[in-house]
Amino acid sequence: NQSDKNGSRNGDSWLFFHSDTFQAALVQAPEEHWCLKRLHPPRLAPDVEGYYYNFASDFIADDPSLILNEAKRQWAIDMLQKTIHGAHTRRQIEKETQAALVIQKTQVMWEVQKVHGSNGKNAALLKSWYRKYKAKEGRLTLNQRL
Repeated sequence: NQSDKNGSRNGDSWLFFHSDTFQAALVQAPEEHWCLKRLHPPRLAPDVEGYYYNFASDFIADDPSLILNEAKRQWAIDMLQKTIHGAHTRRQIEKETQAALVIQKTQVMWEVQKVHGSNGKNAALLKSWYRKYKAKEGRLTLNQRL
């Protein structure tokens, strides 16, 4: 059973493989995922027993320090994606809120025009009716007090 002895414990687990399987791993992983000290051509050092492979992201590394660097890089990418996604979501919510405010203001304007009329004739009518109503109500209260 393989274990993650030298890699990061909070990221993906890296498995150690014997150097005999290195060529097969190169075929498996994309070239941009090779974290090797000797890249041209890709090979292991003669004294190295094996290499590390990450199945979750298809990365190959020949040195444990490269594993930690890759884990830090992956953490930074995850944080960037999270931050960008949060900013995009907040911007989208702000746009939706502004659109809702425009719709609400239009609705209020439409209701006001419906009540008062577009040129204010209904407003004058309502004001005169309200004045008459208040005057009648005032006379009734005055008569009741006397």
